[in-house]
Amino acid sequence: MRACDARADAVPRRAARRHVARVALLAALLLGTVAMPATTRADGGLVRARTEADGLALTLLTSPTPLRVGVADVSALVQDERGVPVLDAEVELRIEDLEGGHPAMTAALTRDAATNKLLQAALLELHAPGRFRLTASARRGEAQVVASADVDVAPPASAARTLAFPLALPPIAVALYAVHQALRRRARRAPELARGGAA
Repeated sequence: MRACDARADAVPRRAARRHVARVALLAALLLGTVAMPATTRADGGLVRARTEADGLALTLLTSPTPLRVGVADVSALVQDERGVPVLDAEVELRIEDLEGGHPAMTAALTRDAATNKLLQAALLELHAPGRFRLTASARRGEAQVVASADVDVAPPASAARTLAFPLALPPIAVALYAVHQALRRRARRAPELARGGAA
């Protein structure tokens, strides 16, 4: 009889665990959809351009996506012809306003500024919306490679949009906790109901 009761107890517990797992997966998918932009990203951001020349390959990346007025992270990955990252290349970035409203800027990309130390990066202050050309030039000895991309810089995000994700987290957490507690209560009651039905 105890074995039957134990089996009866185990079935609703397994069902409750499956429900909790489904809710957790749904929450993870929801948070991922809200938190991540709808564009493909690499480790240093969105891939904007890739060029090969002189035995070197240069990949240009930017973050955030989309680019907006404010701070932007521009990164470059330099590789040799075997695809091995080149860590001693000198990389310079030039930013040109294609609408002619602002003078061109240049910046050196360094590994110190990059979170991923296989990349070289710089944090740039974008002061105005519009269309810009990013041109990265990587040099290693006599070898040089240049990658260029035209990008759109959007106006700064509104305060409401910036705060939407952080403000959404507490209600989602409370809802998940409530669902979890309801499932636990149901799992605890199910053996009693099963025993009552068997009696």
